[in-house]
Amino acid sequence: MKKILLLNDYLKFIPLLLVYLLICIVKSKNILVGDEDDYLRYANNLLNGYYAHTSYDYDFLWNGPGYPIFLTIFEFFNCSYLIPKLCNALFLYFGITLFFKTLKLLIPEKKAIYVALILGLYYPFLAQAIPFILTEALCFFLTSLFSYNLLLYSNKNSNKNKWLAAFSLGYLVLTKIIFAYVVMALFAITIPFLFNKKSHKISRKYAILLFLSFSFTTPYLAYTYSLTNKFLYFADSGGMSLYWMSTPYEDEYGDWHSFTTLKEKPKLYKNHGSFVNSIQNLHPVDKDIALKEKAIENIKNNKFKFFKNWMYNLNRLFFNSPYSTEYKPSKSVFINTMFKGVLLFLTVITVLLTLKHSKKIKPIFYFLGSFIIIYIGGVSLLSSYPRFLDILLPMLLIWISYMLQKFIILKLK
Repeated sequence: MKKILLLNDYLKFIPLLLVYLLICIVKSKNILVGDEDDYLRYANNLLNGYYAHTSYDYDFLWNGPGYPIFLTIFEFFNCSYLIPKLCNALFLYFGITLFFKTLKLLIPEKKAIYVALILGLYYPFLAQAIPFILTEALCFFLTSLFSYNLLLYSNKNSNKNKWLAAFSLGYLVLTKIIFAYVVMALFAITIPFLFNKKSHKISRKYAILLFLSFSFTTPYLAYTYSLTNKFLYFADSGGMSLYWMSTPYEDEYGDWHSFTTLKEKPKLYKNHGSFVNSIQNLHPVDKDIALKEKAIENIKNNKFKFFKNWMYNLNRLFFNSPYSTEYKPSKSVFINTMFKGVLLFLTVITVLLTLKHSKKIKPIFYFLGSFIIIYIGGVSLLSSYPRFLDILLPMLLIWISYMLQKFIILKLK
């Protein structure tokens, strides 16, 4: 009977799966755009026994290996580009179902269905995550899988859920490197609570989970160390993002731009061309260091402008604006603005509720809230875009739904 009920949860969202497959078939194109070529090239590298590109004409350690590992099977069999895109539809379907199953543990089932459907039909995300060979759908699934098993591990202390939560978070780190810094920051925050008798037991549980999830990345870190002689070196892409975020020029807003197409943007080339050309022939790791040093110099000399760039970044994270160069908004900009506006309002309310009712909140929601705030804080210090927030929506909506149900709905009743 229990297995039938569990299967029923997946059957509820079959119509969503059909919508996702339809979007994939209609929107998919048999050409590679943006970062798609890079992910497939990394997958081919893995099939050839290495990961980092041996030629610096390509990216060196630009992305984590999580998504290329998944793509190796399709490259091995020389599949059509449509096949991994169809997998995106499956990732979103299973992600939404797991999101619903998590919500069911916290709020009434009817409300959980409504919230899951709202998220599952959020078209601006679907239009970007499904028809492209990019990481968003996989990250969405991993975020949902982690949240579900985290809650069960917290409630039942099950070893199965502990390992599934650790694996999903570890694989998320390998897929989106920013999560590595979230895990490290959370682990550092947890350490002081280990020395308190009252909080030792629960903080030990989360410290073990974070340690296990990070341990999944050690083979990759050992590999990057062999190439760079640097500990905890995940990628060489952070310096470039921080550089653009630190721009001191008033008519620039901290958004990211490719160095290879900089000459096509005269205003940007005038401001940055000289420095970019001076580091162009450096080893990728040295270039990353030079960009970080220049970014720190920009921040020190232009603190208020960096603060303004940070505010622009937060606005772009939620509302996809502003941009330093001409930008054509998508047709779904109104849906995005409405959805993210409500989301931002509810996020602020949730933070205030957390502060007000701090003694009544279960430790897991401190953990979940801290995870979300650290992540948003981290990505807002780099060049940010809505897709960076979209992959965290399952976790964010779980936190919001629980807090509203516990402290607003009950109060109204």
